[in-house]
Amino acid sequence: MKRYLSIFTLLLLSFSVAGQDILTKHSGETLTGDVQLLSNSDGMPYAVVKNGKDKETIKLFDIQNISMEEFGLIKPMKIGEQYHFGLLVTEDYLSVYKYSNSNRMDDFGMVALQKFGAPAFALPGIMGFRKLMADYLSDCKEVSDKIEEKEFTRKDIDQIVADYNGCIALKNSIKEQPASYYQSVAPKIAASKQSMLEDFETLLKYSEKVENKESATEMFSDLSSKLKKGEKVPDYLINALKGAIKNDNKLVELLNKIIEE
Repeated sequence: MKRYLSIFTLLLLSFSVAGQDILTKHSGETLTGDVQLLSNSDGMPYAVVKNGKDKETIKLFDIQNISMEEFGLIKPMKIGEQYHFGLLVTEDYLSVYKYSNSNRMDDFGMVALQKFGAPAFALPGIMGFRKLMADYLSDCKEVSDKIEEKEFTRKDIDQIVADYNGCIALKNSIKEQPASYYQSVAPKIAASKQSMLEDFETLLKYSEKVENKESATEMFSDLSSKLKKGEKVPDYLINALKGAIKNDNKLVELLNKIIEE
């Protein structure tokens, strides 16, 4: 079944026309005023909401979405290994976003695609477009074949998205759950740490003390993925996750063990 913008989203957009940007937190709290999209020295985006003399800084992982009068509906998203503010262009089985790849968070000069329930995918450049896009859309052979045969090129991205969404709607084969990130790559960590990661995931899932569980789950997924790849986990990610689970002592203790081992 084709997905449309929710009534809540439409209400946000209608309110923003009145001259107010609206930032909604995962906690449900909403802030109105002039929203600025910024990034710190590590490239991590954040938002500042100004309302008269009042000003509040909001961390990326606390933001659910932002309705901005100048742009439209924006949400935090991870594209590749970086976090960005994504501007929603089209919402469907395959959604289209625009995002910034510079120090400015609001130039929205780049394009990303996102299948329902899956990670975002940066639109490839001319070099490598055919192979990468054909592979990415391989669950719709008709569209994938047209890309392989150069009937569709990068300049036809709007038609590619439309045809893919029509294809998936016809097949009615949308996947409701993304594949577990524990199965996505071969583990490069000790069995003991793998076990602790799985324990953490379970505890987090059933914890009643974590307020923004969606945000905490996304951060933990990122941390776990980096550990399995043998990559360094940045301090900002560790600190953000610690802040999200601070009310659950069991999770805090287990996270410390995961990091220290």
